[in-house]
Parts: sequence; structure tokens; C-alpha cells
Amino acid sequence: MAYKTLYRVYRPQKFEDVAGQEHIITTLKHAVDENKIAHAYLFCGPRGTGKTTIAKLLAKAVNCTGSPKPCDQCENCQQITLGTHPDVIEIDAASNNGVDEVRNLIEKVKYAPTQGKYKVYIIDEFHMMSPGASNALLKTLEEPPTHVIFIFATTEPHKILPTIISRCQRFDFTKLSIQDIVHRMKDIINEEHYECDDEALELIAKLADGGMRDALSILEQCLAYNDQHLTVKDVNQIYGIVSLENKIDFIKTILSKDMKKALSLLDDMKMNGTDIKRLTLDLVDILKDVVIYRNTHDESILFVLSKYYLDLIVPYMGCEEALDFIDILMDASEKYAKVINPSVYFELAILKMCNQIKDEKVIHMETVKVPEQPIQQLKQSDVIIEDHHDVEEDHHDVIEEPVQEEIIDESIDDSSLESHENDDIPTFEFEQKQDIEPTVDDEIQVDEADIMNILVQAKRTILESIQERWPIIKRYLANLNMAKSASMLCDGTAVAACEGGLIISFEYQPSVNAVNYYKNYKQLSAFLSEVLGSEYRFIAIQQDEWLKMRSHFIELKRKGQLPQPHELTLKHIDSHDLDHVDMTEAQEFAIQLFGEDIVEFKED
Repeated sequence: MAYKTLYRVYRPQKFEDVAGQEHIITTLKHAVDENKIAHAYLFCGPRGTGKTTIAKLLAKAVNCTGSPKPCDQCENCQQITLGTHPDVIEIDAASNNGVDEVRNLIEKVKYAPTQGKYKVYIIDEFHMMSPGASNALLKTLEEPPTHVIFIFATTEPHKILPTIISRCQRFDFTKLSIQDIVHRMKDIINEEHYECDDEALELIAKLADGGMRDALSILEQCLAYNDQHLTVKDVNQIYGIVSLENKIDFIKTILSKDMKKALSLLDDMKMNGTDIKRLTLDLVDILKDVVIYRNTHDESILFVLSKYYLDLIVPYMGCEEALDFIDILMDASEKYAKVINPSVYFELAILKMCNQIKDEKVIHMETVKVPEQPIQQLKQSDVIIEDHHDVEEDHHDVIEEPVQEEIIDESIDDSSLESHENDDIPTFEFEQKQDIEPTVDDEIQVDEADIMNILVQAKRTILESIQERWPIIKRYLANLNMAKSASMLCDGTAVAACEGGLIISFEYQPSVNAVNYYKNYKQLSAFLSEVLGSEYRFIAIQQDEWLKMRSHFIELKRKGQLPQPHELTLKHIDSHDLDHVDMTEAQEFAIQLFGEDIVEFKED
């Protein structure tokens, strides 16, 4: 027996077996049950959504002698299933679209059905019918014999004459949901006794773009590649699909303005047979999710990103920047139809995105995977530095040389910054004064033991995670709520970090004093928590002093005289009451006049 493809073997034979299109099936079932059958139907919709299948089911139902209709057991149903019923005629309008063919059809319409109750004509690709043939069919379509039913199926209803459409009951088929396609594929997988991962089936459903026939064709091809246990990796391999992690890494590379690496990654994708058009739309879907999540913080309404993937991309990108990237990619996508090789326009899109912000230092953002345990969940025992035989090599794993960075002009209008009005940003009443002291006249004395305590607990993994996110600070310069905090920290460099502790190096002493000033601490701490995703007790240090402290740390380590790690303390901060607020004379007068229980001060 000749082999049949899956979509032919598992074509639904009852209304209940059809995936999706509930509104159409319900309407047709009621029409059959109440014997209110129209003389002409027009089925419109994308390919593979069930138009021809439901047309055959309707032909079965109107000629079925059993119950419920269609029963798929009576002789009429079985013959229609096999395609041998004399009263159900399928015509391909693509090859029978002339006036002569229509005249021949009109002559046959006059004859009564030989076996069933109705003679059903199913005309597929009806939009291919020539205008002359359509006009020749008009009179018969308007007043057909009572025993004839016409069912027209088309993917392009706009090409059909309005006079034809007005004589039909029109049903618009929609693309099937991913859930409907996956559910149907699972039934077929169980019948065929195959094993497939749910993630693989979901990816196939996305590739099918709402078409059940396409989904089954893709599934069949994938099963031919691996019929033991189909995984999402197999599907990616067959169709040259870039994994979601790699797409996110690609976006992060573009964000870092590393044009050379971005083009290199694109070359690798093209070598693996990646579909550039599909990749473009996939990147747009990711960027859309970034915008949606930034504004709603609701994972349930996202298209492609889960919590794991959100952690990979959301901290590094703002809404406006994502929308700018979407505009560039969609502009490139519109031009793909004009060329044979769309990769040219995609490359230009990459160049635009990598070069979008000018007169700005390049951010070297390394591609790192989210650790299995977030930083804030590291155990205290993981913080202590292990003993190493080579002290000279070890200190490179703990602390970093300060990097000289150019001063960022605060007047730059960074379009990558979105408003954080809806974000979970701490709001401060008068008691938590929002004004930040930009400069401090007297040098603030920081206890060297507090710095050394952070160094002995330093972990390079924590420092790398902070350094990766540190460039984001400059994007907050355009955020009115956080610009002051960002301007104080953007010139600094994270040089050492442990769980809950951070050392920041600055070139100039006034910047160090401002960050170490206790009146600025709460505001800066809240800002760092927003940017880094975890709370850190921080100390600022001037670069020359940092070099001395670093050398001192290395010397103590060589001698085995490092102090024992203990709970992090900041004596220059802990010695002050951070909740104390200096009130103006007017505020003091208001307190005396109305009392502390009534008066509440808020900033505009």
C-alpha cells in the first residue's frame, strides 16, 4: 500500500476532530440539524486551516443517513472519505477556470443526485476562476436547483467578484492557535507511538504559522530525521533555526555596539542555513516582549519570553531602545520582498543598530548565561576566597585594575532610556529626602578595614555580573527620577565585589566624597538595587588609593595575614541616622503649629 502523509492519514472525518474553527463548526452543525442548508458557501482563510476538510465534512453531513451527522459509518460517508461518491464533485479552479469548463458544470448541475440527497460541488482555489467564468456561473449560483450545494474555498477572497460573494454564506477561517496545533499533534504522536518533547511540538506549531497541514508536514519531516525521541534541538538543526538563547545573545551583542562580533555571528547563522526573514521576525517578537514586560511586569501576556529569558535580556534594554530596534528591523523586513538575498538588508539593519547612538563609548558586554542560582541566593560559605598556591594569579581573579573611562556628558539625550513610572522604583516621602548632595567639601574618612573586609570575601563571578550591568547606569541619565543618582555613579568603575558588598573606583576625590556621603547613601543604594537587581553595601575609593589598597591586599595575602571575613560594615555610614531629615524654618514652624501627627511633607 502506498505511503500516505500524516495530514492525509489524519484528516478529520467528524466535526469533533477538527482543530480550531469552533465558530464555523458550530454554525454548520446547527444548520444541518435544523435542515437550513444554504445553496452556496464561501470558505476563506489562510492555507492549511481546514477549508477543504470542513467542506468535505459538510458534504458528508448533508448526505449522511446515520446519526449524528456525519456518522462516518454509513455508505455515503465512507464513499466521500474515499473520494468515490458520485454526488460529491471536487474541482480545482486553478486548472478548470475557463468559461467552457463552467458551461460544462452548469449542464451537469441540472441532473439530480444519483445516490445522496444533495449534489455537492467543492471548488478549491476559487479566486483563480477567470472573470468570464465567474460571470457565467452567476445565474446558476443565484437560482440553483434545490438538490445542489456549491462550496467555494479560497485563500484570496479579495480577488473574487463581489457579485459572487453576495450570493454565498461567507465563513472566514482563522489561523489555528499554537495550543490547538500542539494538542492535535500530540494525538497523532500517540497514535503513531512516537516520543516528542513538548518544546519541540511548540516550536513546530510556531513554524507552521497557524496552519495545521504545515504543522503535520513539518512534524513528519522532523520524525524522519529522528523517530526515536524528537527534541527542540532536532527541529532547530533541520530548519536552521537560531535558539532563543542565541537570539538574545545576538541582541545583547548589538546593544554593546560590537559591530565586528555581530557580523561574525550573522556569518555563522548564514553558514548554518538560518532563514533571515524568520530570524528578523523572531527578533521583533523578543523586542516586543521586552517592551510589554517593561510596562506591565506581567509574564502571562508575553509572546515568546519566559522568566528565565526575561532575566537574560530585560535588565540590559529599555523600552525606547527596543522600539527603535523594532522600527529598524521592520523597515528591513519590508524590503526583503524586493531582493533575492534579504541578508543584505539585514546586515544594513545590524549596522544601523550598532551605530545608533553616536559619540558614545563602546560598552563591552560579554555574553553570559544566567547562573542557576541568582546572586542574592549565594550561600555565605561561597563568599570566602579559596586558598591558591599562586598568589600572583589569584589576585587577578578577585579584583580588577581600575579602567580609565571618559566622562559622560550629562547633556546627552539617550533615546534608549524609557520612563520608569510603572516600574517598582522606591518612592520617597519627605522623610527620605530625594535631594542628592553632588559634592562634599570635607573628605569623608572611610575605614580601611571595611574595604579589606569586602576584598577578602570578593568573588569574581559577582564582580563580572555587576560589571556587565554597570554600563546601563548611563541610560538613566535621561530619567528624571534617577538622573542625579546615575550622574554620580556613571563615572565610577566596579573593581571588587562580594555578596552584598561593592567597591567603586573614581578618578576624582569629589566624586568619591559625594558617593560616600551618608545623606546620599539611601538614594544611591535604591538606585543600585534597581540597576543591579540586588542590594549592595558600597564604598567609593579614589583610583590612586585603590591601587595602594590593592597592593596592600596582595602583600597581606602573600604573607597569609589577611583578616577573617565578617559581616559587612560601613562605619562612615552606620554611625549616622539615615532617617534623620534637616527641616527648613518653614517646615519646623508647620510642625510647631499643627503637630507631627498631622503634617506630612512631600516633594513635587
